[in-house]
Amino acid sequence: MNLGILGCGYVGLTTGICLASIGHKMQIFDIDKEKIRDINQKKLPFFEKDLDKELVKVIENSQLQTVSSINELIEKTNGCFICVGTPSLQDKSIDLSQVKQAVKNIVDKIEEVKKKSYTIIIRSTIIPLTTEKEILPIIEKTISSLDLRLAIVPEFLREGQAFSDFMNPDKIVIGGLNEKSNEFVKEIFTFFKENTEIILTNPQTAEMIKYANNSFFSTLISFSNEIANIAEKINDVDAFKVMDALISDKRITIKKDKDKIIPDLTTYLIPGCGFGGSCFPKDVKAITRFAAKQGENTPLLDAVLEINDERPSKIVMLVEKLLGNIKNKKISIIGLSFKPDTDDMRSSPSIEIIKVLKEMGANLSAFDPQISKEKFDVNGIKEIQIHSNLEDCLKNSELAILLTKWSDFKNINQKVLEENMSVAKIIDARGFLDSKNFDKKTYFKIGFSSNNK
Repeated sequence: MNLGILGCGYVGLTTGICLASIGHKMQIFDIDKEKIRDINQKKLPFFEKDLDKELVKVIENSQLQTVSSINELIEKTNGCFICVGTPSLQDKSIDLSQVKQAVKNIVDKIEEVKKKSYTIIIRSTIIPLTTEKEILPIIEKTISSLDLRLAIVPEFLREGQAFSDFMNPDKIVIGGLNEKSNEFVKEIFTFFKENTEIILTNPQTAEMIKYANNSFFSTLISFSNEIANIAEKINDVDAFKVMDALISDKRITIKKDKDKIIPDLTTYLIPGCGFGGSCFPKDVKAITRFAAKQGENTPLLDAVLEINDERPSKIVMLVEKLLGNIKNKKISIIGLSFKPDTDDMRSSPSIEIIKVLKEMGANLSAFDPQISKEKFDVNGIKEIQIHSNLEDCLKNSELAILLTKWSDFKNINQKVLEENMSVAKIIDARGFLDSKNFDKKTYFKIGFSSNNK
């Protein structure tokens, strides 16, 4: 099929590359000329494992091409995915301006090029009732005679695993405006039909599915962190052992022919320093704000956000217990991205922790395998040294804080700390390292009572 992508950010470019890799002819457009230049040079504008190799393939075989205008995009395609941003507004509600403008631009161009039929597919995350109250009025105002099809097709891509998630989906949700809309989108994803559940529904249900999905996994994370808070108040309780026992429950981990089948949701049942990224914080805030406008309270999701917001302060409190007065103390931050295998720092716990430590006068250095000084500076935090390797980051430091579970960090041990730091001491804010590789007075992790001694 000949398909378009409007918006070449994380979701749009991943969608375009993956659809091109299964045989569709993809045309992509973005107003950001720098992104388009990178794509034409076979470079990803962001870091995502395995996706860079696929980009090279689909550019070289011409399955994915950039276009210079929306007119050209519409002329060359029979349907287009809208993948523009939906950031948060000041009041935590969702900003739909980019989506609405994208829809208007597309329907205007459809009229100009006189297409007989066309399908608009919303891939951006939009709050329930957006299609009904915001998108359809734009379409109906502009187009009357065209056979226009519209569908909401949310994405469920995990950063760091986006290519794998796209190519091995557990579900494909299609919220079509009518049967023709559903059939068009089903044909796009026919490659996956044998092993994937296709969920056909209406637009408003598809919109809600995305928010329910992200709210659920956010809740698991905050639940784990609340258990960790309680565990820290009880002598010799290890919150990670507690969660391991919970995960072994047969209602979570099942056995088949004596083999354990552990679901991926258990990766969210682990204490840590909070969830971040471009989706979870924004989407949970957006759905609570939407509910409030409908006159509904959301005490559970409000608590999920409150627990998450306090996680950075828990780390800072532990720093104070270990160092006393933080002013002028050298502290090393190990990991900046909100999760491993991505360079995304949006809403990363590291940002808030760094801000507070800077305000308290700490001398900070940091290292992340994918975050250069140039990438870090866009977050507006100055006076922190960004290093290109772990050893330089740790040099002469009095405390290290591990905030991201990069595989590169798995080999950190007592010897590494002693060889590089002035005082060998580390806070494992992800429970990622093996405590057996450290002296008891060196290693501290969240969710363990020794933090409060």
